[in-house]
Amino acid sequence: MKSTIISELQDMTYLDWVKIRNSSGTAGSFLKSYNEINGRKIYYKLSNYDSYYGITGWECINELIVDRFLSVLGIEHLSYTLIHAKINIYGKDYITWLSASEDFKQPGESKIALDVYYQLERRKEESPLEFCIRMGLENILSKEHRDKIWEMLQKRWEYYEDFCNQR
Repeated sequence: MKSTIISELQDMTYLDWVKIRNSSGTAGSFLKSYNEINGRKIYYKLSNYDSYYGITGWECINELIVDRFLSVLGIEHLSYTLIHAKINIYGKDYITWLSASEDFKQPGESKIALDVYYQLERRKEESPLEFCIRMGLENILSKEHRDKIWEMLQKRWEYYEDFCNQR
């Protein structure tokens, strides 16, 4: 399964969702489901779910961003697809984003394919990594949200570089 975004609304009301408590002990729960497609299990995960507020947060989008980041770094990992979906939880319909992954690890996307796409589609001021992280999220997250994610990643990278240089 390659890291992609399916923006066209998918009817996934047939999925059954199971509560999984957050490890932090907070009141919300991540709901998960799975389905078999052509003999392969596909796992689905929602962002935070609360019976009062519904589905909140950006966990699914964060999964895609980390997937892309690890692909650029050439680190083998589980790839995610971000899906715009209509789902049903306890008899109530929701329109939301969910992440999908296979039940085994696959190598990340080809660095060459990312480089070619980057050369064709990037903004002049973007680095290859920034482009890869933001690609396709324009209609999902606000510019401010995308900028904040990039800022957080940059700060963590700078911290990592400083740590490595102290050795």
